[in-house]
Amino acid sequence: MFKWLKSHLSWADFILILVVIIAIIISGILVVKKEDERNVYIYKNNQLIGVYSLQEDYIIRIDEHNTVEIKDSKVRMLYADCPNHNCVKQGAGDILPIICLPNKVVVEIHSKNAKRPLIVQ
Repeated sequence: MFKWLKSHLSWADFILILVVIIAIIISGILVVKKEDERNVYIYKNNQLIGVYSLQEDYIIRIDEHNTVEIKDSKVRMLYADCPNHNCVKQGAGDILPIICLPNKVVVEIHSKNAKRPLIVQ
């Protein structure tokens, strides 16, 4: 098989393949490294309650109405006493925010350096 590749590919082809493989590896490393720097921001009534690392496991009781769980680099609403439980049904994730409208709780995930976007009410 190596003889067939050698006869059909030039040195430039081998170098191009090597460069592509190296670029894929570096991209993968950067994506994994970037995920390590993300935090969970929990807001109640538009006030920051706390900031937690996405890489550590926590169970956070916000108040008697809501409990948030961070586990395996994902966050979910563990308990909510709102009528429809949409925030609980959303499940665990690591990208989308979790919003409990009746209890006015927002759980956001973004990097340490990112600033919270302006929310107009």
